[in-house]
Amino acid sequence: MIGHISSYPSIYAIGHKAVTDLFDGPVVVEEKIDGSQFSFGITADGDILVRSKGKDMAPDAPESMFTRAVESVKELAPHLTPGWYYRGEYLQKPKHNSLAYARVPERHIILFDVTTGLESWLSPAEKRAEAERIGLECVPVLHEGIIASAPELVALMREESVLGGVTPEGLVVKNYAKFGPDKKTLMGKYVTEAFKEVHAKEWKVSNPGRQDVLDALIGRYRTEARFAKAVQHLREAGALEGSPRDIGALLKEVQRDIEKECADEIRDALYRWAWPQINRAVTGGLPQWYKERLLAEQFAGVET
Repeated sequence: MIGHISSYPSIYAIGHKAVTDLFDGPVVVEEKIDGSQFSFGITADGDILVRSKGKDMAPDAPESMFTRAVESVKELAPHLTPGWYYRGEYLQKPKHNSLAYARVPERHIILFDVTTGLESWLSPAEKRAEAERIGLECVPVLHEGIIASAPELVALMREESVLGGVTPEGLVVKNYAKFGPDKKTLMGKYVTEAFKEVHAKEWKVSNPGRQDVLDALIGRYRTEARFAKAVQHLREAGALEGSPRDIGALLKEVQRDIEKECADEIRDALYRWAWPQINRAVTGGLPQWYKERLLAEQFAGVET
């Protein structure tokens, strides 16, 4: 039987309505690493637990991509605190996904959180100490406290990642006092322009037609970065076989990902385009109707 680790909170792009309250109070800001999410721990009986972003895995038969990560966990097991869940980013090699780092982290895992209970977390200082104690690196904490403006957040971006070789993918912002739609700790991400999955394209300046709007939306979300993200998700889930038979699953994963992350944005864009036209059309005929009404009232009660 495969042991269970609860899933990590969803991390929405800053600006998404799910993270409206993200900056309401002190936050922790850390570098976002371009790897694969990986959680692990041990039970009171010493059983090892491991999980990818999407599912629990058997420690003795993990998805092939995570073999090195599980080997690291087995090495670390004697030092882990039973009942705690260690959350990290796993890199099989320096170019694990899109970014080509100069190196992989120690034991291929860089820690970004430790759960000590239900939505209970180690503080950044405690997490750093725990990472050092068990022999792992920890993602850099770039800020603790209030963030009052967008420029203040963007200014936290470093020129080089902690893993070297590239500018960071972006930032992760955590408000441990707030909860998101998934009833878990509220977290958001800011992804650099160079790395963004969505490359915004300008709408036609004046009165775009229906096809213009659809073409702009399709162009905005139909990106190779989005395709690569689908490959990453299915690879982490062990759902790819490396043949054209993967295409059907990839199509569904791209569609699912866009609907989850961008549905509100798409609805807003369609509303902004449609409402001015609807607004004009719904009052069509009102002037003539009101004139006729006034005329009828003028003669109401007049004997003929």
